Amino acid sequence: MGIFSTKNKFVMNALRIKERGSKDTPTNFSEKAVAFMKGMPGYYPQFTGGGGEGETEKIDESKIENIKVVEGEDGRMLYGEILGDKKFVGETDENVYDALQKEIDSGFAAKKGFKGTDVKEYEKFKLEQMEGKDVEQEKIEVEKEIKDDKKGTDKKEIKEVERQENFFESFENEFEIAGERGENEVLSIPVEFSGGNIDFKNENSMRYLRGEEGQKIVRGMSDMLGNIQNVVKERILNNMSDRDKQLLEYFPDRLNGKVENALNSLFGVGPNDARAYGIANPLFAIINTYVNKPEELKKILGSLGLTQKAGTVTEQQEIISSTPDEKGFESEWRQKRD
Repeated sequence: MGIFSTKNKFVMNALRIKERGSKDTPTNFSEKAVAFMKGMPGYYPQFTGGGGEGETEKIDESKIENIKVVEGEDGRMLYGEILGDKKFVGETDENVYDALQKEIDSGFAAKKGFKGTDVKEYEKFKLEQMEGKDVEQEKIEVEKEIKDDKKGTDKKEIKEVERQENFFESFENEFEIAGERGENEVLSIPVEFSGGNIDFKNENSMRYLRGEEGQKIVRGMSDMLGNIQNVVKERILNNMSDRDKQLLEYFPDRLNGKVENALNSLFGVGPNDARAYGIANPLFAIINTYVNKPEELKKILGSLGLTQKAGTVTEQQEIISSTPDEKGFESEWRQKRD
């Protein structure tokens, strides 16, 4: 239908139909007309743009105006509008197409920027240039949905689980030794350190070791040292000649001296350590090694055959299970649904 003409016959073009009523029946068409148009190629009464059913082109986002954002629980909706076709609403002239054709033929249309020859296209071109009360421009509402990633939900349960014992765990439980180890594996206790060793000459260190918590470490290390001494003594005796064993009946302290020297060698105690750090005997040495160098103590116990296979511990733990995340999405702009 000519935009300026009222006498040209109506041409039904499904791609030009825009819904104005319900999703099934635009208000300006009858039920029968809608049923007929639904069978035509390109009919799209619900929405346009953004990948929807029956769409022909993507909406140019740069042309969207007056965008408003409505926040929702899992995302947001964006609403805006684009300018559609212009429509002439003023007084019409039945000879308009003859006049337009003359402008094309005379070259006037080309001077105005129109490159074609079709009078209907020239009609649209002129209408786009027009402003004022005789021209109305359609405003098409558009929308876009953005759904955020939905984080999975966590469920906490208390369950009994089995785990392998830590190396010193049963020993520390037996003697009720408390304390945690930092990144350097040094036991966190309130003693003074010097040169990477406990400073047993410092009164603060000795005050702690004489106290209730310190005595738990002292008792535990004394017990462990006793087991080490027995193994060391047995190895020394097995390597002694019969004559040397006979001499021990007359000089029993010789064996104790050999055991102490062997223990000092195991724990890496030098002749100056007693003067520098107060490591006066093997008990001080094993306490220092346990606190500062637990890996070294493990090796010593392993070399003497005093380690046992770690047992399992059954305990209650808080187990957290999660549901999978729901991925978000962002739709293309489309004509707003009614």
